[in-house]
Formats: sequence, C-alpha cells, structure tokens
Amino acid sequence: MQKKEIKKWQDEEALKRYRMIAPLLDEGLDEGKRRQMREEAAEKNGISKRSLYRYEAGYRDNGFEGLRPMSRTKKRMQRLPDNFDEVMEQAMQLKREVPKRSVRQIIKILELEGWVAPGVLKQSTMQRHLYEAGLGKKQMKRYAENVRRLPGGSAVRTGWNSCRVTLNMDRTYGQRTGN
Repeated sequence: MQKKEIKKWQDEEALKRYRMIAPLLDEGLDEGKRRQMREEAAEKNGISKRSLYRYEAGYRDNGFEGLRPMSRTKKRMQRLPDNFDEVMEQAMQLKREVPKRSVRQIIKILELEGWVAPGVLKQSTMQRHLYEAGLGKKQMKRYAENVRRLPGGSAVRTGWNSCRVTLNMDRTYGQRTGN
C-alpha cells in the first residue's frame, strides 16, 4: 500500500472504532450499564471485549489518534553473513558428528571457533537450514537408526549401499561374526 492509502485506511479504521466506543464514553453511564453495552458492542462487531477496552483507553489517552491502527512497516530482513555457505557446511558437519547436538550448541561452537560473530546466527534460521539439508531432529533420528557400530567404536551408515560398505568393512576388519 502507498502512504496515502495507508493513512486513509487508518482514518477509516479509527472512525469505525470511534463509532463502536462512542456510547461507552459517556461519563454519566454507570459501570454495570457500560459493561453490558461493551459486551453487546463486542458481539455485534465481532471483536473481543478486550479490544473495546483498548480502544477506549487509546481514545482517552490520545484522542482520535489513539484509535488509529499502528502502521506496520516491514521488519528488516537480517542479512546472513557472507560466508554463510561455509558456516552451514561446518554446522552440517557438526550435526553429523554428533546427531544429538542441539542447534544452540552448534551455534556456540561456530561462534567460539570464529566462523561467525556472537549473536549473528539465530537459532530458528540455523534450525530451518539444517532441516532443509536433511538434518532436522526427526530426520537425524532416522539417520541414527541406520547407523551400525563397528569394532573400535566407529560408525557406518547402512542403507542402499550397505552391501558395498559391508564388503569393504569385511576386507578391512575381517569377516563379522553374529552380533
């Protein structure tokens, strides 16, 4: 919307709100009657009583201006660091190393290792990108279920190429015996 359109919309909305609360502004009205009128006005206009209280308070504090909806300017988009792709590679590596590592821990490690300045990475952003990379919490649970432990504590991912991995592992570690 253009500024003129926004201003016009705000004025129309303020006028609509004033019409809703005008009967409630009478100083001679007793509180019981005012409460009943507020409930009727809320039901009639499809809004909450709380909204009517807010409109009344806004009008009493700031006059007609207090009834205008606040303008909603777009929130500025936080820019990702220039090295974000490298940071995400590191984050994915950290998650793969220890699947139970939390996003908060990953961010802390990246900050301590100097990949990003403290406070630059947000938890929700990192979580979203890890999920998109297939490293979300539920996805990692499936990943952990498909990992087989080998002698010496190392892990091998099983799945579509598990036969090839098993053959290579048998060559390296010798034939497996039953688990």
